Amino acid sequence: MWHELRSNRAMNLRASDIREAFKLCEDPSVISFAGGFPSPASFPQLSNTELANLLASPTALQYGPTEGLSELRDLIATYLVQKDIPTNRNNILITSGSQQGLDLVAKLFINPGDVVFVESPAYVGGLNAFHNYEAKLVGVEIDQHGMVPESLLSKIEKVQKLGLIPKLIYIVPCYQNPTGVTLTLERRQEIINLAKKYNIIIIEDNPYGELYYNNPPPKAIKTLDSDYHVIYLGSFSKILLPGIRVGFLVAHQEIISQLAIAKQGTDLCSGSIGQVFALEWLKKFSLEKHLTDIRVYYKKKKEICLAACEEFLPPNVEYTKPEGGFFIWLTLPKDVDARKLLPISIKEAKVAYVPGGGFFVDQRGENYIRLAFSQVEGDTLVEGMRRLGKVLEQALESDSSFFLQSTSKLNQLSLAK
Repeated sequence: MWHELRSNRAMNLRASDIREAFKLCEDPSVISFAGGFPSPASFPQLSNTELANLLASPTALQYGPTEGLSELRDLIATYLVQKDIPTNRNNILITSGSQQGLDLVAKLFINPGDVVFVESPAYVGGLNAFHNYEAKLVGVEIDQHGMVPESLLSKIEKVQKLGLIPKLIYIVPCYQNPTGVTLTLERRQEIINLAKKYNIIIIEDNPYGELYYNNPPPKAIKTLDSDYHVIYLGSFSKILLPGIRVGFLVAHQEIISQLAIAKQGTDLCSGSIGQVFALEWLKKFSLEKHLTDIRVYYKKKKEICLAACEEFLPPNVEYTKPEGGFFIWLTLPKDVDARKLLPISIKEAKVAYVPGGGFFVDQRGENYIRLAFSQVEGDTLVEGMRRLGKVLEQALESDSSFFLQSTSKLNQLSLAK
């Protein structure tokens, strides 16, 4: 009976393909490339005494201001100014991870039917955040250099002709999830010019920007923003600890004030323990040294994974070669359905991945696979790629009956659409 009482918005909710994929690989013998989590080996290594000292402040156990701890916002502002993003504490809102930042932005700006332009493919969490507020999502082409400005312009013009209201452009500009590509500086400038011309806000979601392997990425789109057309999202989840759930949002002070009011109705304030940990760790340890160490760590993983791709993947499977982040994007021949192949891969080869279809707003892209190499270690990583290569070889050598026979036996494992 309760389901009849749900709101229209609740009827619109949908599960993340990534989270659904996790359910299929709970078996510890499965080698999983599904979760784009940072590796525990990259976390700060602290003794019990050091950890206790970091959290010794009574502030850690008390409610805090909705905007976040002032001292932490000051430290973040100093860090951002060094990245050529002029800001101060009044332009910063601490969030419970950057995912909450996406939800708050959607809550503040989206009316049902408003248009949000997203990369195609795009981060699933971003798609769901906007979808939950009944936005109309419009995919914009990306290539090896990120979002294509000509495609964005074409989509804006089509939307306006239909009488729809374009509100937001959502971009992960550095080492994008799921493809690993990075938006060039030239395109960053072109996209912000379009945002200004058509009065659209850019949501710049940058959780991976510090995880470069060699050279840093182009400067943030926010550095090109002279009149507050960009809302910038950052996070400590990928570069420090995901469990502390500390992200931050940078915007005009009036937007921050409105977002803080929206946040009060969500969780009142972000967790004080996580904020105090981040604050005290940043004061006592070197973030730059930590970043240097984890860049070396993830670069080695990336090199191992790319070498395994070269050795084990069939020649007609293409893959990206990222310069940072956690992800490699596979392109399979068009007649191979990665979603149908996943339960077969898990049962027969004990290897998991995320099928690419869920990253597209139009539900195409079933011949893509996202691999996250961040949590899988050396020899296990190589073995996982060997297994995946065998699965793909078998799929490419078989006709469609390969999927029909295998999936009929594995209905209980199939992904929810």
